[in-house]
Order: sequence, then C-alpha cells, then structure tokens
Amino acid sequence: MAQRQLSQVIKSWDAEVSLVDSGEKAIQSIKDGNAQLLFLDLNMPGMDGYQVLEHIRAHDLPTIVIVVSGDIQKKALQRVTELGALAFIAKPVNHDKLLHIIDKFGLFEELIPTEQADTSNDTPDSSITLTQEERFQETANIAMGKAADRLAILLDTFINLSIPKVNLISNSDLYMMIKGDSENSFTSTISQGFAAEGIFGESILIVDKTGLPHISQLLGFSSEIDRDLEIDILTDLAGLLSSSFLKAFFQQIGINHINQGTPSFLDYKGQLDHLVESEGGVNSLAIEVTYSIPSHEIYCDLLLIFTLDSIKPMNQRSELFSWTP
Repeated sequence: MAQRQLSQVIKSWDAEVSLVDSGEKAIQSIKDGNAQLLFLDLNMPGMDGYQVLEHIRAHDLPTIVIVVSGDIQKKALQRVTELGALAFIAKPVNHDKLLHIIDKFGLFEELIPTEQADTSNDTPDSSITLTQEERFQETANIAMGKAADRLAILLDTFINLSIPKVNLISNSDLYMMIKGDSENSFTSTISQGFAAEGIFGESILIVDKTGLPHISQLLGFSSEIDRDLEIDILTDLAGLLSSSFLKAFFQQIGINHINQGTPSFLDYKGQLDHLVESEGGVNSLAIEVTYSIPSHEIYCDLLLIFTLDSIKPMNQRSELFSWTP
C-alpha cells in the first residue's frame, strides 16, 4: 500500500520508478543504477531497512535514502539519521510532506517535469493490485508502529517490531495458539473485547513474564515483583498496546470511537473450551504483531481477532480510507 501511495504522489515526476519487495533487491537496484533516490521501509522480510542503510554506508553506494515507515519511535528516527538517511516520512504517506522534503533538499529541478514533459505514459502504480490481506497488513503495520511509539515513550527504550501476520483461522487453531501459553507459568495471556461500528473482536496479549522485572525497573519500580504489581503491570501493558493499536488501526479506516471491555486474564483451565466445542472451518480473521526488547528479555505477542462478519465492513472501509495519499 505504501508503494501504491508513493506511486500516486510521484506519478508526474520526471523519473523512472522501480518497485522491489526486499532489502536485498533494493541493494541490487542501487548497484544496477536504478535507485539514485531510494524510498526505504524499515520492516521487511530478510534484510530490514536498518541493515540496508548499514550496507549502503559500509559500501558507499550512490543513492539518496528517504525512509518511509510506520515505526515512528524517536529512537528509530535517530537511528536511521545516524545511518545516513536524508529524511524520514511516517506512513501513511503525506503528499505535502513528501513534496516539502523534496523541495527542502533541492531535488525538485531534477524530479519535477517541465510543462513540455511527456506524462502521458501509464503511472507506475497502474500494475499494482492490492489484496484485502495486503491492505489489512499495511494498516496493521502503521497501527503497530504507533502502539510501539507509546510503549517506547513509557519505557524510554527502543522497541523491535515484526512484520504483521494476517490470516483466516479456525477456532481450533486459535485454541492451539492460546491454550499452551495460558497454561504456561512463564507467560500471561490478557484478553479484551472491542466493538466499533459493526466491527467486533477481541485483543489478546501474550506476555513472556521473564521480562517483567526489566519492565518493572524501566517503570521505576523494584525488580522484586509481588502478584499485585505483576497484575498491574500486565493489565496496563495490555491496555496500552491494545488501545493504541486499535485506535490507530480504526482511524485509518475512518472510525474514531471504539468500545473496549475490561481486560481479563486467561490463566485458568476451561476458559477456552468453547473454542473447541464450536464448529470447524474458518471462524475469524487474526492479525498478529510482535513487540520485543531483546536486551531486556521483553517479548509479547498481540493478537487481534475479528469476527467473520467484520471482514466485509473492514474491507470496504480500507478501500475508501487507506488508499488516499
């Protein structure tokens, strides 16, 4: 979706545009002379954006890099700047901000065509067709970045992010995903229902409790955690990540008000048995994102489970709202 938005913005530029889907291909594009100006994402399969920037700097590759990412953490901006990126643009791509950056760094004369320039050819994005899954994934990517930014501010550290996973799953698969964690003494699972304009679901945060002492210290508490403090930390963490993610996700599809239930712990046997007893087949849409701070042994997975009836209105709204550059 970010490629589509960028292509819409730069369709009148006097430039040839190449689209690639990995860091390795981006580097090859630079070596082939096809990337004098590179718009670079950070979360990618294989070599991520940070590694691409490191490779560009280490090998002095001839390109100007503008990072376009949903990871809006201040430490992410600082890191890419130190690695040589010219500028940083937060997703979704803003047309005016992009043109301001191009103008600021004196690239207009090279990129913007004169009145006589031929712009009759097909725009670069004409061959891009996004699937429902890709739209949901990119919308989740932006939401994930905004939730990480709030957590990073709270803990004053950098949060590692994953590429969101989007899948249609059965209740039995969901049961297997959650049950083992809910019975593991080293993890906690917190559930919270939500509803917004005909879209219904449940957010489920699975936290590796090994990192709780580190979270406690980052929050200014003692590393000695009693049960009450553990519950407080986990409840607040679940509420922050879930609320931040859902708010950012729904805003992108034109929804500003969300009703959320009270967080509850899934630490007891029998709480998930209704999933096994339900009928087989696909029962829901699952979006999974992972937040981690490896240096502090902090790992947690956020699962957003949407009912099947929610997919149609989500899809319609993502087509209307998330494509606007």
